[in-house]
Amino acid sequence: MAENSILNLMVAHHALIESLFILFRDEAKEKSPRTGASFSEFKWEVKKHFFIEENAIFDFLPLKTMSIYKKIIKLRDEHITMIGYLEKFSANLPEIKNQDLEDFYELLEGHREAEEKELYPILDKEIREDQKHQIIYRINEVPIRITKK
Repeated sequence: MAENSILNLMVAHHALIESLFILFRDEAKEKSPRTGASFSEFKWEVKKHFFIEENAIFDFLPLKTMSIYKKIIKLRDEHITMIGYLEKFSANLPEIKNQDLEDFYELLEGHREAEEKELYPILDKEIREDQKHQIIYRINEVPIRITKK
C-alpha cells in the first residue's frame, strides 16, 4: 500500500470497516451471542475513522470552491447520522431490525463512495506535499488496523 496517498490509506480502512460491518450484520441477523463483541469492534473502528476524517483530513481541505465545502458539510452530517444508528444499535442489540441494518449499510456505502471518488483524489492532487505529509502523519498517529483479525 502506498503510504504517500491519503486515498490509499483511507480506502484500506474503509475495507476493514465494511468487513467488520458485514460480520456484525450477519451475527445480528442470526441473533448470535457474538453480536455484541463484533458490534463493539465495528463501532470502535468507525469512531476512530470519523475522528481521523474530521480532525486530520477535513481541516486541511482546500476550501477553494463551494462544492468542496458542501461535500464536507454533507459528509459530516452523514457521520452524525451514522453515529445515531450506532447508538440505536447499541441500545437494543438483541432487537436490531434488518431494515435498520440495511439502511445503515446503504448510507455507509454511499458515504464511502463519495469520499473515495469525490474527495480523497482531489485532496491527493490539490494540496501541497508538506500538507499531505502532515495529514498522513496524523492519520498514522491514530492506530487503525488495515486488515481484519
